[in-house]
Amino acid sequence: MNRLPLPSDSSEAHPTALATRPLTPQQCELVEKHYPQVRTVVSQMRHSLPSCADLDELHSVGLTGLIAAVRRFNVSQTKTFEAYAAMRIRGAILDELRRLDWMPRSARHRARELRKTVDNLEQNLGRTPTSEETREQLGLNRIDFDKLQLRVQPIRFLPLDKPVERDNGNGLMLSLHESIADENTPPTHANMEHEETLHALSRTLTLLPDRHRQVLLLYYFHNRKLSEIAEAFKVTEARICQIHGQALQLLRQRWVDRN
Repeated sequence: MNRLPLPSDSSEAHPTALATRPLTPQQCELVEKHYPQVRTVVSQMRHSLPSCADLDELHSVGLTGLIAAVRRFNVSQTKTFEAYAAMRIRGAILDELRRLDWMPRSARHRARELRKTVDNLEQNLGRTPTSEETREQLGLNRIDFDKLQLRVQPIRFLPLDKPVERDNGNGLMLSLHESIADENTPPTHANMEHEETLHALSRTLTLLPDRHRQVLLLYYFHNRKLSEIAEAFKVTEARICQIHGQALQLLRQRWVDRN
């Protein structure tokens, strides 16, 4: 059996050193020559890829596998390079898919077991088995069976900019990101209540004496310190503290009277 040749130089050094070293002219020629092989490998794997797989992205990943193969291959023995490159390209793609896989290996094993059980029951019963029949065949109680179904439930990937429906028949298309509520956005009724409260507070402030109103505005709306307000009014800070307390008390009284 022919073995794949080992790297030609003694720089079996550190993988990082190999990955960052510039390609030689011979290596660049090898990449260009076998570049179409990346698309060939992706096409061969296409039937087994998940529906959410981005073929262009996997093609880019496959190209990194080809470059890695070139870096580690003895360019003087190019006759066996095609098989070696195919292995590295496929390996790079599989590594990327495993990295993106949302389901742990144990869960995927259980999913295959569930699918196999359902297939066997369909053949024996001549129909689709019920959940109860599947659960009994697996020997699980109802709670564990429900957990299994939830764990292996497939995830659907949808583009956020894809139109999903018409807006009340008026001809406007809604995309998914327009249909999903933003949890960080306060509800409309909360915004309305907040605006009404601000208007009511503003009207109540007008009922206060001028100096009391100015102290509250400077302190709460303009973030001025009491010492700065005292300096502006040419009085002591203790006097401003007194006015501030009186203003709050008056504001509470006026607020209760108005509401």
